[in-house]
Parts: sequence; C-alpha cells; structure tokens
Amino acid sequence: MHESLIKKIEEKLKTAGLLPMKKQAELSTRILKERLEVVLPWAMEQSGMDFWIVAAREDCMDPILKTLYPWDMPNVRRVGILAFYRNKQDGSVRKMFMGPHSAEMADIYETVQKPEESIWEAIGRVVQECNPEHIAINRSLVDGFCDGLSATMYEQLQEALGEDAKKLKDGESLTIRWLQRVSPLEKETMKVLVDVTQEIIKYSFSKQFIKVGETTTTDIEWFMRDVINRLGFLYWFGPDVDLQRKGSEISRMFNEVILPGDLLHCDIGINGTYVQLHTDMQWVAYVLNEGETEAPAELAELLTKGNRLQDLVRENIRVCTTGNDAFLNSRNAALAEGLKPMIYTHPLGTFGHGAGPTIGRYDKQEFIPGAGERPIEDKTCYALELNVFEEIEAWDNQVVFMYLEEVICKDGTVDFLNGRQEDLILI
Repeated sequence: MHESLIKKIEEKLKTAGLLPMKKQAELSTRILKERLEVVLPWAMEQSGMDFWIVAAREDCMDPILKTLYPWDMPNVRRVGILAFYRNKQDGSVRKMFMGPHSAEMADIYETVQKPEESIWEAIGRVVQECNPEHIAINRSLVDGFCDGLSATMYEQLQEALGEDAKKLKDGESLTIRWLQRVSPLEKETMKVLVDVTQEIIKYSFSKQFIKVGETTTTDIEWFMRDVINRLGFLYWFGPDVDLQRKGSEISRMFNEVILPGDLLHCDIGINGTYVQLHTDMQWVAYVLNEGETEAPAELAELLTKGNRLQDLVRENIRVCTTGNDAFLNSRNAALAEGLKPMIYTHPLGTFGHGAGPTIGRYDKQEFIPGAGERPIEDKTCYALELNVFEEIEAWDNQVVFMYLEEVICKDGTVDFLNGRQEDLILI
C-alpha cells in the first residue's frame, strides 16, 4: 500500500473528526441531533404533516431508520417504533421511541412506552394523546427509501390506531425533504469526504501508481477499494475505471492494460461507516504519448466544454422550480451554444442516488414524471453528473465522451464543495 497517500488522507480525516472510528461515531451523533433540531421541524412543516411514524421489525429495516437511529443502535431489536409530533403552536417536535433497548436511545429520544403496554398499545395511546391532523407513514410509489413500511406492519398499525388510522397518509413529501436537506455540520463533513475522494483519484491517476503498459484499469479499481478499506470507509459505487482509445470500436473499455494515448475515466463514490454521507465523482486523465507534453487540444477543449455544461446546469438549478425545469432549460441552453450534452444530475447525501429532484437521466433525456417534478430546495447536495461528446479529428473523427461528475451544494448559491476538474490529469 502507498503509505504516503494513506498518511495524507488520515491527517485530513483526523482533523475533521472522522478518525479514529470512535470520533466518527461521536460526529454521527452530533449530526443526528442537529438534523432532528434543524431539518425535521422544517420537513414536517413543509409537508403539512404534524405526526410521523417510522416502524420496523428486526431484519426488516426501513431504510429511513439508518438516518434516525444512533450509531450504537444500528438495527431494530424485535420491533421498534419512532414517532414524531410537531406542535403547530411553537413548531417544536417531540421525539419518541417505543420498543426494547430504550436505554441506547435515551440520549436522543423520549421513551414513552409504559412497562405494562405492548408496543402497539403505546403507539395507539400516544396518537390519541397528541391528536394529530395528519400522520405520515413511509409508503411511496416512486422511491424505495420512502417505502419502508412493510405490508404486515401497516396492517398492525391500522389495527393499533383504530379510528385514528383514517389520518394515515403516504409520507413521501416528508421523507424526501428529511433526506434531501443537509444540515450545516453535514455540509462541512461532505466537503472533507469530497476532498478525500479527490485525493484518491489524483493518486490513482498518477505515475506514482500507474505503470504504462503494465497497469490495468482493474488494478486501479482494486487499489481504490484497498485505500478506502484501509481508511475504514466504505464504497457504495464502483470504483469503476475505464478508458477510451483511438481506433477502438468500444466506447468504454474495461479491464484493459493502460497504453500511451488512452483517455482514462473513473466513477467512484465513498461513504462513512457511521457518518452516512456519500460522495459521487467522475474525473478523467490522459496518458501522454512519447514526445507529448500535453493532451491533444481537442480533448482539452472537450473538457472545457464539459465545464461549460456544468455551469449551465448550476445556473438553472438557481432559478428553476423543479428538476425537470432545471434539466430542460440546461439542455436547451447547451444545445443553443452548440454543445452535445447528456445530463443526469441527482441529489446526494444519506443515499448515493439520493432523495429530491432528478435532473435528467442517462437513458432519458426528456421530461421525467415523479422524481423530475419535485421542487428544488435549498441546502441540498447534488452529484453534478453529465457528459459532452464530439467527433475528435485527431482521433480520425472518432466520437469521444467527456464524463464529469462533481459534488455541488445549493445553499443560496450553487457551489462546488471542493472545486472541480478543469484540466486533464496527465500521466
């Protein structure tokens, strides 16, 4: 293992409170508490829900629970129910837990189940006491992470609530907002994770690691995985490494020996062990031919055009109201400038392909029902994912794609969390 890279990244992680693992656990608790105080009241108010029930059984986890359970309670024990009641008078949210192992939850949640009550008796009583107007539950036709309430538990919940079951509503608008918005501490943590991802890419796409004519794209993939694992982190996407080569009929070549003149591309996403935040990035590199000191001008220009497309999407995220608006306006603006665009930008955060408005899809460069119709909200991170393509004269008019992906955050303005790639990495 290349110790210089590991040491450099470890120092950054230690400074950010992400190493050792205990520090990451402590940070995850701070993030959860901040989100419950800052994000949840806003999400409940915006969605019009004054009560939210999240219920699951052991080994049948609702995806939302990993965003609500503390680090030392990674799974439901037998049956667990979280309930949230928003007081319309002052906007405060009461945070309640029902189920076994309540001591592990006590630092964050109020234990409301009485010793003589079953968990279902407890939730029925609490709902009666709070008397909410609308009760959100995790059901959705569009997104899997909003559809975590099992059919059996839905039936049990209906029975437990009695007449109050009439108040149950699909909580997609609430869960999407809960997942989509990042807290201030999450945003700062995301910056660190993006920085780390960039460091891994830059080292993996360098002469320090790559031996031209020997190293394969698969070698790079496994090196990236080893680095991520060595740091105590996880990878949720890839890493995928491929190349484009002059004269090849295959547009993306995998498991190939790297040769002079190749255009390398990687797609990598990492996430923490306890801090459930994800990165998703794509960078490109050029392998110099003998005698070359820079990449062919057309390839460098294609990257510049990719940067221009990034700027157009950022501009339209600022002014549009839905993901479809941002996509269509960005695409039309790009075509008007003579670019050949493909845009497939998505929210990023607790999930890699996260909650919120979809801005185009790789296989669907058109209006997207459902996810594309969601509103663009402030304090949302996105993987700004796209490509531009052109026939390159220096490659005998072969079509070359420039794949780019960076992490941005809409927080008033739409900014890159740690800069972006503006020049080809040269190997």
